[in-house]
Amino acid sequence: MKKKLPIFVSLAVISSAVSVAYALGGNPRAEEITSFNPGHTHESGISHGATQHSGGTDRFGCHNGSVPYHCH
Repeated sequence: MKKKLPIFVSLAVISSAVSVAYALGGNPRAEEITSFNPGHTHESGISHGATQHSGGTDRFGCHNGSVPYHCH
């Protein structure tokens, strides 16, 4: 048991460090971002200045819904 604890703690620390590094990194989908009706907005769940599509965004302010991945 004494030998397993340091291994478990080491794996937990490594896993945590990798998770933090990923979370602080750039947008993993940056190469997919397209210009979809620039300047459009989403108010009350309705698209203004673009065809209707999902208004939910990720932490980068981007979404794709039924259209190409794009940001606001």
